This record gives sequence, structure tokens and C-alpha cells, in this order.
Amino acid sequence: MKLLSIELKKILTYPTFWIFAGLYVLMVLLVFCVIPSIHLPGPPGGLLSVKSYYTFPDIWHTLTYIAGFFNLLLGVLVVILITNEFNFRTVRQNIIDGWSVLNFLAAKIILIVFLAACTTIFVFLLGMVYGLIASSSIDSLSIFSEISFVLAYFVQALAYLCFALFMGTLFKKAGIGIIFFLLYSKIVEPLIGWKLPKVISDYLPFHNISSLIDNPAFKLVGVSVQNTSPLDIHFLFTLIYSGIFLIATYLLFTKRDN
Repeated sequence: MKLLSIELKKILTYPTFWIFAGLYVLMVLLVFCVIPSIHLPGPPGGLLSVKSYYTFPDIWHTLTYIAGFFNLLLGVLVVILITNEFNFRTVRQNIIDGWSVLNFLAAKIILIVFLAACTTIFVFLLGMVYGLIASSSIDSLSIFSEISFVLAYFVQALAYLCFALFMGTLFKKAGIGIIFFLLYSKIVEPLIGWKLPKVISDYLPFHNISSLIDNPAFKLVGVSVQNTSPLDIHFLFTLIYSGIFLIATYLLFTKRDN
């Protein structure tokens, strides 16, 4: 709690934090609330409404999939926050003041867990409120039968932030760190995966992390979509990748002059 308190004192007075937090909330709300008005061509000769995927229990799948797109915003924020520590020499100052490298890294890990938890709570509350309004039939089974998607979102967001922490620590400069964070996740890895067999490409870091929550739109056209589960292999690999990112970050801190 002491480490978290110190980190919160840094970010709560930092305007960039509030800008990114506001953008995240605004974008999730905007996309989530606009989609129900969309109608797609569908059999038999009518329009296929997506509104049914905004009621319990399907709302958890729909909302967490949408929110997952904006984990990139959270990742960019974390890159900025960690590179500020290097730019303003607060890493050295903290160590001079008696912190160990492990203390400093623990504070950052606690912060990203806190950010992932806050966004997950926001997603949960949004889904609960919207689902209660939109659902005609409400009971505990329908509300919570697919709640595991919320857990999947937390694990997914945390993995993004662990990678962002590694990128910020590796490059120390916000601009370069953000560029490589976005390039790898959206361009480099997909290109690598395109050249590899599917059995390998499916378990590359970001493809695996994204696979925690499949696109719910597939259900609209009759394609089977697997429900997420903590026992799923993608959960295990996502946790392993998160651990690798954190270990790599720790090694960077300990093996070079910060």
C-alpha cells in the first residue's frame, strides 16, 4: 500500500494520466454504445440485430472484446510513465533515497496491476448497468454465467501493461518506446506469424493474448466461438508471457546503469 500510495502521488497530479484515462473511458463508451444501433443483413431475408449481444450473459463477451482494443491506450500511458522516471532521474533518486531496484520495480508492477484492476472494474460496472437495463430476463445464472470474460480482460490488460513496462524500460525514451510498442504488437508480430505455421503463430505473444477473447461477431453468422476459461491454454501462455516481460524488465534494471 505504501508503494502504491507513492505511485499514485506521481500520476494523480500528472495531466497526461487524466487525458489517457479520459480517452479510454470515452472511447470504450462511444464504441460500446454505438454498436447496438447497427443492423447487418441476415437470414431469412431480414436484418440481424446485434442488440441481443448486449443482454446477459452475452454482454460480458461483447464488452470485454471491445474494451480489449483500447488496451493499447493503457500501454502507451505506461510507456510514458516509466520513461518519465528515466528522463527526470527519479530512478536514481529513489535508489539514492534507499530503495533497491526490486523496490522500484515492485512499485511499477503494483501500479500496472492497479491500472488493470481499475479498468476491469469500469468494464464490469458498465456491463452490469447496461445489461440490467437491456435484459428482459434477469437472474443470477444469466448475469454471471459468462463472467469469466471479465477475468480474461483483466489478464489481457495486465499482459499489455507488462509488455509496455518492458518497452519503456528498454528504450527509456517515450517516443521510441511507444513506436516499438505499437509496431511490434500490430505490424511486426503479425508479419512474423504470417510466415510461421499456425500451430506456432497462434501462440506468439500478442496473438495469444488477443485469443483470450474471441470476436463475438462470429456468433452473428453462426460460427462457434469458444467461451473463455481460466483453464484455457491461452490463459496459461498469457500469464507466462507476462512473467517473461517482468523478468526481462528486472534484468534490464539490474544489468545496466539507470
